[in-house]
Amino acid sequence: MNNSSIKLMEIPADCDVLASDTSRHSPVGVLPVDGTMWPTYIRPIRVLGQGRAAEARLVQATNETGESVMCVEKIFHPGLLTRSIYRAAFQTSFAYQHNEDAIRACFYRRRVAAAIVEAMIPVLKVAQPLYVRWNESTQALVLASEFIRGRGIIPQDVDPTMIRRWLAKNLAGRSRPESTTIEQEEIAELLSLMTRLESLLIECGLTGSGWQVCKRAMVSTANLLRTESGYVVVDLESGIPSVLVPVYVLQGIRLQSLPLFDDLDPIQLQSWLLDHNDHLTAKLGDTRLQQIKADVSSLILHNENWKLSEPAIGRRPWRLLTADFRHRFRSQVLARWQRCGIVDEVSAAELQGSRRFFTRSTFLLGLIPGRPGRFFQRVQANADYRNQVRRWLYDSEYRRKTLSEYAERKTAEWRSNERIAQDFPHETVSLGFLVNSVLARTTPAPLHRWIVDRVYRRIQLTRMFLFCVSGRFQSEYGRLMIRSRIEHWRDQSRLSDQAADSLTHQLESTAVDEYVRGFGLHVGLKLLLPVVMPLKVGGAAVSLASGNAFYFLFMLMLVPMLRTCVTVWRMIASQRSVSDFHQALLVGILPVVGSLAFPVQMSARFSGLSMFLLRDFASRLGCWLPIYGGKDSRTELMAIKLVNVIAEGLDLWLSLTNPNRSKASSESEIHRTADILQPVITAGRWDRLAAEHISLMQESTTTAPILPAQRPVSERRVA
Repeated sequence: MNNSSIKLMEIPADCDVLASDTSRHSPVGVLPVDGTMWPTYIRPIRVLGQGRAAEARLVQATNETGESVMCVEKIFHPGLLTRSIYRAAFQTSFAYQHNEDAIRACFYRRRVAAAIVEAMIPVLKVAQPLYVRWNESTQALVLASEFIRGRGIIPQDVDPTMIRRWLAKNLAGRSRPESTTIEQEEIAELLSLMTRLESLLIECGLTGSGWQVCKRAMVSTANLLRTESGYVVVDLESGIPSVLVPVYVLQGIRLQSLPLFDDLDPIQLQSWLLDHNDHLTAKLGDTRLQQIKADVSSLILHNENWKLSEPAIGRRPWRLLTADFRHRFRSQVLARWQRCGIVDEVSAAELQGSRRFFTRSTFLLGLIPGRPGRFFQRVQANADYRNQVRRWLYDSEYRRKTLSEYAERKTAEWRSNERIAQDFPHETVSLGFLVNSVLARTTPAPLHRWIVDRVYRRIQLTRMFLFCVSGRFQSEYGRLMIRSRIEHWRDQSRLSDQAADSLTHQLESTAVDEYVRGFGLHVGLKLLLPVVMPLKVGGAAVSLASGNAFYFLFMLMLVPMLRTCVTVWRMIASQRSVSDFHQALLVGILPVVGSLAFPVQMSARFSGLSMFLLRDFASRLGCWLPIYGGKDSRTELMAIKLVNVIAEGLDLWLSLTNPNRSKASSESEIHRTADILQPVITAGRWDRLAAEHISLMQESTTTAPILPAQRPVSERRVA
């Protein structure tokens, strides 16, 4: 995005007031910061991603002159794990969600880092911040930045000789030729740039921000996107403290701030600016340099106000005994309470001047965790809320109205999460509403939908039946699952059009039909989830009650045993050689990874399709892993790379078991025109029903094309 297209509005420094005051002057709750965009209307477009600490939304922001710009809003409302980690580390609520000084520090840190990086590492860029605001609907602060069109890292190609090449080089002293791929060069280039950027940020005093681009932090590679003009840093805000890399623990000791959380060294930052004044002037110009110096002053001010207002016993604990800390902490807590409507202006003024703030009932009630504590606080310190509660108790019409509005909000939430049907009505709180409330808190979305939606249940039962009796449904279900993953990789630019078309061509071969059918049967066992999940829970309960782990282990192995039965059935029904199923039998009995049985089995004749399915499974496993995992993280890339070990093992196994096999002949088989599946028109009842449901499933898996977009802010990223 060209920043010159964004109209900036200079705001006087004396407008730096509380969010509760600024929201009265801005219809969208924009907080004043120096030289920022001032939107008057925000139009949400779509959610880009949900993370541990924030949700990223693509929005269109329009200022008072009618000029619009596409930007990404990072809404800080972290999950329970992130909130718990932050509270354990700093003994207060998550700063970026409620602390106005913290969100302003984010803004100025981004702008300072962007200018420094532009001058010192021109091949890199930092996404520019545009504005900060208070989001009333989510009760959270928001940082908006420019919208970056780019992509994440592309995984390396399959290398079935990786281990043998390493052994030849390091043990035998022989060097086997290595094929340097574009992907290998891209990873090496990215890690090299991240190392340079991390060193620059630490050197210039933005110490805590180096954690976001530290290559030793497994998920930091997700914080950069590759664009046509180079790499762009799209995330410099942490979600968890910098405790996973020793160098940042040492830096925290040096700065007397343990643990580090986006901390900076103000003396080092100002000294660095003086030392590089001439270079910055030459690269950025006098006007821009003066703006940087002003931004640095604002950054230091807000960062200090933020850090000194938190208890943080690891951050110079003796200051907790000072009157200055008590004043800062009280002011910050009151500002948060006012923004969230916990206290009214009268109570806030009274508490601000109270010498007994920490022993007042309002503060003590806040120690009760969750919604009950906030409810009692509001009743105690907010007259309007107290009147609403009183009215709710004595005015039946008002009570019906508020309950109806609450039910409507919750119903909309359940619809968006696909827990209930889109036409499911809930006009007021009823027994059905209470049942849905309990299920929403205790069950996964598919099981919740199964219990309450008769149409959904009938469709799933029909598919279970087709899954058992229709060979066409089994085959097409497997093809649909594989095709959707191929298209997903193509949309993520991880597969070229040529590679994706080649895999699709293999998928349509008649020779692969039995493997695809078996894969569909194995993956389709998840249709039995509403039945299997209660059995697993029941098995665990019986094991606990009886002290015998057999029942739990039996239920845990239920799906692997079903997979084995399916494989044996297909082996008998197809009347094919046992060698066409022996690998599937070995892998299928394994928990979790057993659904890869037929992808492993097809490796001899369809190595491209087999390796793709294995890499896709590894990718999803790398994204699923908590803390260290995530899209475009080094954990995900490592998981994909580990498929090379499987590929090499399969290559050696096939060479030993069938040394005379010809890959060329087996691969050529899938390219013969006669082997390509042709549309089959059948009039059978089950075939018509199978075709109908496959068509419905294809429609449900087809999504709107994804824009080449900024990487979602996610729980998988470095905090």
